[in-house]
This record gives sequence, structure tokens and C-alpha cells, in this order.
Amino acid sequence: MNQTRIAVAARKGGVGKTTIACGLASVLASRGQKVLVIDLDPQSNAAYVLGTNPTAPGTADFLAGESPEPLKAADGLYVLPGGPDLAGHTIQSLDPEDLADAVKPLNYDVLIFDCPPGVEYLERLGLVAADVALVCTDAHPLAVIGAGRVLNELKLRQQKGRRGAKRWALALSRIDLRRSMDQTLDQQLATAYPSIKRLIVHQDSALAWAGAERSPLMQYDSNCKGAKDLQAIADWIIDG
Repeated sequence: MNQTRIAVAARKGGVGKTTIACGLASVLASRGQKVLVIDLDPQSNAAYVLGTNPTAPGTADFLAGESPEPLKAADGLYVLPGGPDLAGHTIQSLDPEDLADAVKPLNYDVLIFDCPPGVEYLERLGLVAADVALVCTDAHPLAVIGAGRVLNELKLRQQKGRRGAKRWALALSRIDLRRSMDQTLDQQLATAYPSIKRLIVHQDSALAWAGAERSPLMQYDSNCKGAKDLQAIADWIIDG
């Protein structure tokens, strides 16, 4: 089947990565796609914000060769929870291509890998398994540095002809143009990465409330500003 595999990564935590991953999953499911979020984060936040059991068997079991049942969050939207077992020795010793091999037989239109911050071996599993990557950053200098490290990883793999995402974009998260730092972020990134597409997700309390209420975004508020931003990101991913 023609499957789209998306890695959502940010080397720094707290930049809205899981919000974007889960929101994008909700948008694509609302379009009739069968979507699976594979949570690579030991904190298991994706399963939580999508309203499912974050402690259920999930990605670690899947990577260990078992067959955990993905949890249904909405029509067409499923999630494999993360969890602390992702930090175990068995997962750390995996080959970077093992996740890419494991997801081949999965019957979903879209796979979204929610990569954890600051855990490079788990992030690499997602980047190698993906064909598209969203690299998230906000206006914090450490977030920009973290995004740069992810971009370097993607570029090096591509230069060496290795397996992994072949197309990527920066996702500017929680942008509020009333803030001076946010006003300059897009221009700073345009100067540093002139050939890389920049996509914006504006500051929108509905995104935070959807997570707090543990409701997929398109069920919570399909007309909010954040949903429209994520619709545009989905268009870029699907249409190229």
C-alpha cells in the first residue's frame, strides 16, 4: 500500500512536538486516512493527550517483536503508547533500521512517529523509519539549536545515501507575533536554512486545551487556528 510515514522531532523538550504530532494525526484521520501514532517517548504523552491508556502495552513491546493492539482514539486514529520500557537496554541496543523494518507490514495509510526530546537513539529510529520529517522549534535559542542538530542528522544520512526521511520542514511552534522573539524567528531560520520549508503553528489555547481534555484536536475544535495551521502542514506533507 502507498503509506506515508512522518517523524515529528525536536531535540529540545517543551516545544509542542507531541501537540503537533497528535494534532496532525487527528487532521489526517478526519480526512478519512487510517492513522497510527507510534509514540517513541518514554513519557508516553501522545497516548495520554489522545485520551487512551498511556500505560498499555505499546511501542517497546512492538520493537521487542510482540504484537500489542493499537489503542483507538477516534475513528481512523490509533496510537501505540510509549513508556519507560523504551529506555531499557533491549531498545537501546536496536539497530537504527529496526523500526523501519518492523512497520512494513502495518496496515495504515499514515504512520506518525512522535520522537522524544534528548534521547537520540529513539529519535533516530523514527527519523530512519520516516519518509518525511517535521523538525519542531519555538523561538527559544536552545530549541533552535536542537532543531539544527536534528536537521544535521537528516542531512548527513541523506548525503551518505542511508535510509531515512528524504524530505523535511521546520515546524515553528506556538508562534505569537506579538512577541518580538517570535517576530524574528522566521527570518533567523530563513537566513540559516534558506532552502528548508518553514511551516507555522500559531499560539492557540485550543491546542493546549485539547491535550488537557484528552480529546483529539478535530473532535475538540476543528475550526480553531491551530487546526487550520495543521491542515496546511498536512497539505504540504501529502501534496509535496
